[in-house]
Amino acid sequence: MNKGTASKKERLYECVWQLHLKGTDLGQIRMSEVAELSGIPKGTIYEHFRSKDQLIAESVVWFLEKEAKELQRRITEADSFDVRMDVVLEWVASPSGRSLLMKDFADDGRLPEGLRREFLRCGQESGMCSVCLNGTEMVTKALEEAGKKEGILTDGSQLARKTALYSTLAPVVMYTMFPERYEETCWEKVKVHAKRIFVAAFETD
Repeated sequence: MNKGTASKKERLYECVWQLHLKGTDLGQIRMSEVAELSGIPKGTIYEHFRSKDQLIAESVVWFLEKEAKELQRRITEADSFDVRMDVVLEWVASPSGRSLLMKDFADDGRLPEGLRREFLRCGQESGMCSVCLNGTEMVTKALEEAGKKEGILTDGSQLARKTALYSTLAPVVMYTMFPERYEETCWEKVKVHAKRIFVAAFETD
């Protein structure tokens, strides 16, 4: 793929994700909206993608890979467990994090079947299927990396226990989804509470 084509595809991926972050369900995104936002004619878009489903699926996988790499970079550069946890929790509280967390795009019964098939194909081709198609898996991996660097987690820790992971992230999700309910609670206190839950659930045996 030449640089011009790669750049054009990334522009389209970004536009799909912008539409989704603005509240449009993935299955409801129209090619005409993507064309208008990107400034790329529909005919040109179809030169690179055989269908809208392919474009949307590749856009999500591209964005998840991008977010996962950025999370990994920031965790690697952080100099303490506390800062690494901040990195993860700040991401969970971000618009991108809220739109990805707790979703498995290949197993979402609300999506059209054609789109779900494209998600599976894209994930398999990427070689990172579980991470690319499941936002929770991405956060789990980031939390695991943060804990292992400090010796708080070991390989034997049951990080796959999703109920404990949900408990860790629940305060953050609630705080960001319903800010009016927590006007008197500062963000730093929410993060401290989430960290305590995480350490209690996954501390070294």
